[in-house]
Amino acid sequence: MSEYKQLKDDVEEEKKNNPNRLTAQQLADINTGEEGLNKKEWKFRFDRDGPNELPEKKVNPILKFLSYYWGPMPVMIWCAIIIETIRLSLIDAVVLLILQFFNGFVGWYEEKNAGNAIEALKKNLAPKAKVKREGKWETIAARELVQGDRINIKLGDIIPADSILGPGYAEIDQSALTGESLAVTRYEGETVYQGSVCKRGDLEAIVIATGPRTFFGKTSTLVGQVNQKGNFQKVILKVTGILMVVSFVLVAIIMIVVLTKGNDFLVTLSICVVILVASIPIATQVVCTATMAVGAHALAQRQAIVCKLSSIEELAGMQILCSDKTGTLTKNELTVQQPMLLKSYTIDDIFLTAGLACKREVGSQDAIDKCVSEYAIQKCRISFQGYEEEDFIPFDPKNKRTEATVRNTKTGETFKCAKGAPQVILAMSKDPSIEEEITRFVEELAARGYRTLGVARTNKEGEWNMLGLIPLYDPPRDDTKETIHKALQMEVKVKMITGDQIAIAKETARLLNLGDKIYNSDLLSEDASAVQRELLDTLVEEADGFAEVFPEHKFGIVKILQDKGHRVGMTGDGVNDAPALKKADVGIAVDGATDAARAAADIVLTSPGLSVIIEAIYRARKIFQRMNNYCIYRVACTVQLLLFFFITMCSVNPDSDFTCHYHDDKSECKHIPNTFTLPVIAIVLITVLNDGTIVSIAYDRVTVSKKPERWNLTLMFFNAVTCGTIALVSSIILLLTSLDNLDSRDPDPFYNAFNISVFKYGEVLTAIYMKVALSDFLTLFAARTNSWFWTRKPGYILLFAFIFATLCATFFSTYWFLNFNNGDSGNMPDMKPISWKLAGFIWGFDIVFFILQDIVKVYQLKFFDYYYSLKGKDTGYSGAVLTDTFLVFTDGKEGRGGAKRSIVTRRSMAAAGV
Repeated sequence: MSEYKQLKDDVEEEKKNNPNRLTAQQLADINTGEEGLNKKEWKFRFDRDGPNELPEKKVNPILKFLSYYWGPMPVMIWCAIIIETIRLSLIDAVVLLILQFFNGFVGWYEEKNAGNAIEALKKNLAPKAKVKREGKWETIAARELVQGDRINIKLGDIIPADSILGPGYAEIDQSALTGESLAVTRYEGETVYQGSVCKRGDLEAIVIATGPRTFFGKTSTLVGQVNQKGNFQKVILKVTGILMVVSFVLVAIIMIVVLTKGNDFLVTLSICVVILVASIPIATQVVCTATMAVGAHALAQRQAIVCKLSSIEELAGMQILCSDKTGTLTKNELTVQQPMLLKSYTIDDIFLTAGLACKREVGSQDAIDKCVSEYAIQKCRISFQGYEEEDFIPFDPKNKRTEATVRNTKTGETFKCAKGAPQVILAMSKDPSIEEEITRFVEELAARGYRTLGVARTNKEGEWNMLGLIPLYDPPRDDTKETIHKALQMEVKVKMITGDQIAIAKETARLLNLGDKIYNSDLLSEDASAVQRELLDTLVEEADGFAEVFPEHKFGIVKILQDKGHRVGMTGDGVNDAPALKKADVGIAVDGATDAARAAADIVLTSPGLSVIIEAIYRARKIFQRMNNYCIYRVACTVQLLLFFFITMCSVNPDSDFTCHYHDDKSECKHIPNTFTLPVIAIVLITVLNDGTIVSIAYDRVTVSKKPERWNLTLMFFNAVTCGTIALVSSIILLLTSLDNLDSRDPDPFYNAFNISVFKYGEVLTAIYMKVALSDFLTLFAARTNSWFWTRKPGYILLFAFIFATLCATFFSTYWFLNFNNGDSGNMPDMKPISWKLAGFIWGFDIVFFILQDIVKVYQLKFFDYYYSLKGKDTGYSGAVLTDTFLVFTDGKEGRGGAKRSIVTRRSMAAAGV
């Protein structure tokens, strides 16, 4: 195999025929020997050509940073800054600049962290390649390939670089590159292109082009969809859109009403723009990105690599998980049992034939090949040195067998060997006399949980003779039974999907307490009866598993379950699983999956078993809770802030509706305005501190629901509006009583009862600033739980953000110094510091209404729970929660049907080619 056919052509012919138009340098590079490249030659070519990847377009970091200061919301803040500068209200302009810088910096910082997390995911998901160097096969990152590398291409591999095939043939799926839906067959000497998928075959190839020199000029990475917009982002954008529309309408009304009162245009415009900025959730994208990135990073640490951030939300709501048996529910550690022999064949005969039908090269074997060949060599002392392999057909999920054409070097005899699914091997032998015996033996072994491997070889006439069966035992994983129990506790139904015999599936299901409703794939085929077809949807929904399944059946199972309204997860590892993985709401490529399966999946597992999936579901539900809490809090803040200014600016007239008399100092009552509003700087301070608190939600401590999560926007809005309305009512009460306390001759009885003296108008402004700010921050603690606020401790980052924000608001109020109306102030009074006694009173006032918020929230949720139960619906949240101890596995080890029918079916005959 030192020369491929393509290498025998001269340079001019090569340039004419090969679409890559190889140069003389390339032709020299690819004339690689059997041993592959040595390290020195690889290093020279790698330094010369660079890595096997496209150069990424570099973004100027300064321009990237500045981009966070341009967009709809930043432009509105720039407008407010310009207006304040024109008015010469420089302190307001400076604080707005600080707000602008804060929002931009936080957005840049959080997205940078998210980008770093995604880059880490890319490294974990980057394609691998099997390459031969210095006579040894090794697996390397595909980016390290160079021209002339000798690589192995097998079923399910994504072609890592443009290559010329060696002896043999391969079916190549180029649909991702050319749009052609049908696979094409490529033979020795023909070129296969980077990014295409091997659908059949197992052969060597030599790399002819890498990186930007490939025919299509692009690499085939597995993470191109990491940043796709998912349901999380759609819901948040929907919430943001609603808030924006409401904010624009109400602020427009405010501006019209205030201007009709004869107020200064620039002052009014400035305040309206700032209210708009405060009402619209500026930090939405930041919170969304940060929460997703934090979650993806946590999942990656738990051996679940997220390919699409949107899949986290789908995982949180997953209701059914269709799981492979082999390697996922079981250990995939096969042991050979006593074989069943036909006629006069011996144990040596059957293991010699089975071993010849295996790949025996270390590092290129699957679990069955390794198990059988090791048993033949170590237990039976069989030597394969006297046999030369002329052709090898690797295992294919459609044909369910391997086949080798072998020549005995001593006798010169050439024959074929095959091993595979017993029904396929039996169909190939065309010997009806052994059908009943084989069927009985297979079913007896299957009932005990054993897989069986049929073995056959051709005679001198080229007819297939079946030698017997090799039983294989693949025990369940130690943690599988407990994992399935935990999945049921999370209300996730696990359905076993396997290509094994139905009796094996039933025995495995019995050992794992998975259920006894295991059906044969005939239910999903054209052979199904009319009654079965009519009840198909119900049977699939209620089934605990399916046996003798082909890849296309997986797609059908997923579609039926989705049509019934379920969110479905599907595990897979082969190239033929890709359609089902793409169709599923959550496609999960299990440990050891092919490149094609990994590319189609939403999540890639890097450790075996189901337990990592359970942990991924658990953590995804945490992320969902953080996003839900964010939405409730943000809507509640907007309700309080926007409606407060809408009501007060449109209907409250401090000058005419209230009497101001401050002892004998008439100057304190000179500049009472006809419209109540806070100065621009006060609104900006509320916004800055509020945004900082909001971002900390991404790191909050949350509980995990026992039920799959789903969005209930009706309940979310009711909850948010209720919390926001209570805070709004309390703010209006405090405002009206405070304005009523401007008259020293007749102080307000409410404040008089607490021995609080008469206010100056500037103190009213500061008191309302402090009240609105504190109630915003306190609302977060009501929004973050579905029960009493004290039932769950906050995360340390969120707690620190809350303490910092409330202390800032308190100290600003008691030591207010930001009065610099050195320009046209529009006759707006200055804010004045308030006493510590009044500050303490406002704290108490806010806490009382916060407790009321929490009480109303809890009983409102109970009402909705009762209402939905009457309607037979789910509220979308569960009072029952899980704790982190749920993820502790005991790793307990526990020990280990139907009418008779032939194992030979129409499908197995088709697989056998008969």
